[in-house]
Amino acid sequence: MTSSKDTPLQSLQDLLPKWAHFCLYTEKFITHELNVDLKEKKIVIGVSGGVDSTALLLVLHYLSPRLGCHVIAAHLNHTLRDEADDDARWVQELCASLNIKCLVNSQDIRALAKVMGTGLEEAGRSARYSFFNEVLQSHSAQYIALGHHLDDLSEDVLMRFIRGTGWPGLSGMSGYDPDRNLIRPFLMLPKSTLKAFVTHVGVLWREDATNAESDMTRNRVRNEILPLLLKENPNFRDSVGRLWKIGRIESDYWEKMTQDASDTLSADLLDASHKAARLRLYKACLDRLGPGQALAHTLFNLDEAWQEKRVGAVLQFPGEKTATITASGMVFATTH
Repeated sequence: MTSSKDTPLQSLQDLLPKWAHFCLYTEKFITHELNVDLKEKKIVIGVSGGVDSTALLLVLHYLSPRLGCHVIAAHLNHTLRDEADDDARWVQELCASLNIKCLVNSQDIRALAKVMGTGLEEAGRSARYSFFNEVLQSHSAQYIALGHHLDDLSEDVLMRFIRGTGWPGLSGMSGYDPDRNLIRPFLMLPKSTLKAFVTHVGVLWREDATNAESDMTRNRVRNEILPLLLKENPNFRDSVGRLWKIGRIESDYWEKMTQDASDTLSADLLDASHKAARLRLYKACLDRLGPGQALAHTLFNLDEAWQEKRVGAVLQFPGEKTATITASGMVFATTH
């Protein structure tokens, strides 16, 4: 635990050149890969006390004088473990040693999970994001920064694969989510690098013993499946990083290509489009109608109906959405 005798290095200039460059690499990733400008911004950092969020707190603290940005730490006590109160105090002490404002809140996640009808992991995630957003709003901040790293991204890709996620969602979590004001500056960095950095700074992070348990899917992926893949291919994480970059490029491309999609697609447009483009257009039109995720096989069925020119056919989609084949094209609507 950090104490007054154990004050971490205070500035970018105090770091060895290797670790100063590490911080500058993170700044470059945020600016050029995520296309986010942190200059003169307020940033809420979700800090659990683990090595990833601790590293993020430190890096943004060191970068803040360069960028003229202001960082605020936010910690949610899930009250699930005996050590939870100690974790909260540890985060507060670390922030005090760095002169960073720290906001701490507690929530009964077990009770919340019962109310939501979900597992502890999902309830905890929902509570964290809600709390972080409250801090963002109350302090007029622009971004919420989270410490997800390349190991987390690898786990996320595997979990999406297990669930049957399609492309480009299969490439993993976003680095920048403008709808929720989230940024993830460490997505291309392995956890081992973060550990080495925090060790150099002189901070002993908190370990969550529940990460070793295998009763949750993510833990089984982390502790059992991912190690097997790394044994077969030690460079698996690097492959995931490349997959993530390709996914972001393709997501951006298709978003721009389908940005004008409305509730009607003309026959001329559909007949002139490649199947890949038609499927993207269908999905864009359905997404614009509101909540409800169209599955890949339902989009394939829709395209088959179009190619067979089944005029008058009406296909149903989640969220009470419909797609109707007409002589002049395809019409999308909701039934509520």
